Amino acid sequence: MEENKKSVLIYYLTEFIFFMIALGILFSLLWLENFQFSLRLLSLWVLIFNAILFSFWFWKSKAKIWEKSMALVYFLLIEYIIINAIKFTSVAG
Repeated sequence: MEENKKSVLIYYLTEFIFFMIALGILFSLLWLENFQFSLRLLSLWVLIFNAILFSFWFWKSKAKIWEKSMALVYFLLIEYIIINAIKFTSVAG
């Protein structure tokens, strides 16, 4: 039972750290943009936070290499779409 409590504590601590990283990135981006929230800023935040989450999953996952490769292709496709959305909102705005 003690091992289970330790595992749960580590899980929630990891989730809390990710939450704090997300807020830190969002606050930093807002500070750089003079606290003007926009679709471009939201897209940039998602881009950066996705990269952090994917890197953590890639490191911790016990999946086979071909599964990680497929996830990487999907991740890169999503990041490409987000980057194009950022470019589009910069041109349109």
